[in-house]
Amino acid sequence: MSDSNVMLLETAAGKLPLRRSGATRPRTWPGRFVLALAVASLAVTALFIHYLTPLSWNLEAMRALQSVKVPGLHEAMRLISGFGNAPKVIAITAIALLALNRGREAVGLTWCGLGGWFLSIQLKHVFAHPRPTADLVAVFHQWPDGSFPSGHLVFYVCYFGFLLFMAREHLPHRSVLRPLVLIAIALPAVLVGLSRVYLGEHWPSDLPGSYLLGGVWLTLSLKLYRRWRQVNRPQHVFTVSRDS
Repeated sequence: MSDSNVMLLETAAGKLPLRRSGATRPRTWPGRFVLALAVASLAVTALFIHYLTPLSWNLEAMRALQSVKVPGLHEAMRLISGFGNAPKVIAITAIALLALNRGREAVGLTWCGLGGWFLSIQLKHVFAHPRPTADLVAVFHQWPDGSFPSGHLVFYVCYFGFLLFMAREHLPHRSVLRPLVLIAIALPAVLVGLSRVYLGEHWPSDLPGSYLLGGVWLTLSLKLYRRWRQVNRPQHVFTVSRDS
């Protein structure tokens, strides 16, 4: 037999096992159906919370939160909400990623962050729900658009959620700093809802639907990003030659 019975050429990505011609992918439609049903149920619940929460409860919750007097709390809430200018934040981050030769991540982050922010802006016109006013609670800044959903909150979930996804992929698993970095990235998205209510710019009943919208868009964006990355990934080449 010749030495060239089998020749295997592969890229630096590693060895990829061959799939048998008769192999089929397992059916996933039951799981997708259950997931879609869960998301629909959460959406209905969020809308019920948004529309059926009494104004008196919203006012009591906001006034109770704003009555908390802790040194530096107001400045901290303003700082947490300080990343709300989505186009500017995305542009700066995308430029930084491009400088680090992370073009795919820059595209994915732009799609996820700006897409979620744009979707929330359009839905504000659909729901046209009034914001809190200064005659009811303390309002830091009176915005002209609607209260639901929160553009800040949706953008934070999408933006920091995508950054969290990137950090989990690239940070060394055994690094001592890994959990601290992940917590630091996730914290703004967790606290932004509290800050928007504290600053009098959103009702508490706006939060569940806004978090849900941001989470759904983030999930869809990450699925699209993974598929796009797989399609553009260098393929393994297998060459088999036999001598007669």
